[in-house]
Amino acid sequence: MTKTRLWWCAALLWCIGIAIATRQPFFTGDATEELLTNPLFDSAILNYYARKLVHLTAFGLLAIFFWLALEGKEKRYLFAWLLATLYGAIDEWHQSFIPERSGLVSDVAIDSIGALLALLVVYGVQRRKA
Repeated sequence: MTKTRLWWCAALLWCIGIAIATRQPFFTGDATEELLTNPLFDSAILNYYARKLVHLTAFGLLAIFFWLALEGKEKRYLFAWLLATLYGAIDEWHQSFIPERSGLVSDVAIDSIGALLALLVVYGVQRRKA
């Protein structure tokens, strides 16, 4: 299996993992808030930021997988970002059909920002290597 195919498989498996995670009641806002109950912090605020950090991280990693899969392609940064953002939109649309979930445009924006930030880090690392 070529490296490119390996990275496409990683991206596909990550997409499947995201889709499975969004179907689990454990990952809804109310369920995760119970995990973060702490007398020192407002658990609702902590929960909100923790969930958004998961969005940033998950879609940042997805963008990196796409970037690796697109090796040798022109505009690979742009296409990796677009693919991750598109999948973020698909995931939010998918969530709109799941009870106790909602599809939010703001989450697509956060997914897109996560992808962008991850690709900016990759770009910076690549520039330092050169």
